Amino acid sequence: MDAKEILDDNVEAKNESFLYYLLHKSFFDKEAFRALVDSIRILSDEEVGISRTAQQINYIYGKILRCFLYHFDTQDEYKIKNMPKHYSKLLEILDKSVGYYYKTRI
Repeated sequence: MDAKEILDDNVEAKNESFLYYLLHKSFFDKEAFRALVDSIRILSDEEVGISRTAQQINYIYGKILRCFLYHFDTQDEYKIKNMPKHYSKLLEILDKSVGYYYKTRI
C-alpha cells in the first residue's frame, strides 16, 4: 500500500488503518501507527497537491489528539486498549512528522 492510500484509509478510518483501530476498536495498533507516520514523511518528500493532503493530515492529527484526550478524561468512557506507556514519545514522533510535512511545503 502506498503512502497516499494509507493517508486516505486513515481519513476514512477503514482497512485496518490506525484511525480505524483507534476510533472503532479503541485500540492503539503500533504497526498501523508506524505506517501512518511513515506515510506522512514519504508524502513530505514527494511533489503532491498540498491542499488536499494537508487537509487529510490535519484531520487525522486532530482525531488522534482528541482520542488521546478522551482516553485520559476521567469523565469519558472512551479508553484506548493497548495504550503504550511511552505515548508521549509517540505523539512527539507524530508531531515531528506533521511538522516536517509543513516545513517542506512552506
